Amino acid sequence: MDIGKRLKKPIDAVDLFAGAGGLSEGAEQADVRVAWAGNHWQTAVDAHRANHPDVVHVCQDLRQADWSKLPRYQLLLASPACQGHSQAAQPGQRAYHDALRATAWSVVDCADVTEPETLIVENVPQFKRWRLFPQWRSSLEALGYNLTELEVRASQHGVPQRRDRLFIVGTRLHRRRVELATDAVEPAFAPCVEWNAGRFRPISGAQPMARARMLAAKRTHGRRFLSQHVTGHPGVPLHEPVRTITTKDQWVVVDGDTYRPFTLREYARGMGFDDSYHWPDTISRVDTIKGIGNAVCPPAAKRVIQAALAA
Repeated sequence: MDIGKRLKKPIDAVDLFAGAGGLSEGAEQADVRVAWAGNHWQTAVDAHRANHPDVVHVCQDLRQADWSKLPRYQLLLASPACQGHSQAAQPGQRAYHDALRATAWSVVDCADVTEPETLIVENVPQFKRWRLFPQWRSSLEALGYNLTELEVRASQHGVPQRRDRLFIVGTRLHRRRVELATDAVEPAFAPCVEWNAGRFRPISGAQPMARARMLAAKRTHGRRFLSQHVTGHPGVPLHEPVRTITTKDQWVVVDGDTYRPFTLREYARGMGFDDSYHWPDTISRVDTIKGIGNAVCPPAAKRVIQAALAA
């Protein structure tokens, strides 16, 4: 669906906390032109620029941004930090996570200054449990936005990963309900596997807990399956989507009596990135996986953006 042509005008967007570019990629697939992208991590900015060279890139703490300098645009995209809301948050890092949660106010500041017609904010579902979420939401409503909360499972939108995320859609010009259809069948992860890539190693040489975990999963799933370096992980059959990909290098492919870590391309495919999407060779494996795990799944982003603009 070419929303821009249907509305008889081009749709331009800015992407706050753009990361490696999943939300921007989804926007461009929805026929939206991303004009500006900002992020505080230079490595993520470099990866974004490598795939979106025509976008204006800014690397800075967006809590300090001067929003009056943004180009004219209609759609605000934002993925403020989720670490302070997710289940993986560590109690001993409260001050650090308090600072991360505060990044959500940058969305309000930007919307206040620039007044885009539509905004889309992505985060983990636990974002709604933030003690300041009611005030954050009411601030956007005070700016004239009609908000819809969409809890989206990526595997119901063409992504071979069961990844649950919250999308908050705000529209100013119309009050139509934002509706998002879902797929009846989840995609399997099997087509994502590069069987001839990487270096397989014997399960017998793995650490005791990892070895026991994979052998137990092998009895359930057969010779080929996915496993994660998490205590008690039961394994995932290849005909199902992979479970949540995090910022850590935790997923492995098991083939008979051998296993190996996911390749970077397998991680990217599990997020729904096209094979044409790439990460510069100057970025380490650790940082590439961090960028992939922090990204928004482009196919899910595309559908949410289409639904928002249709409303």
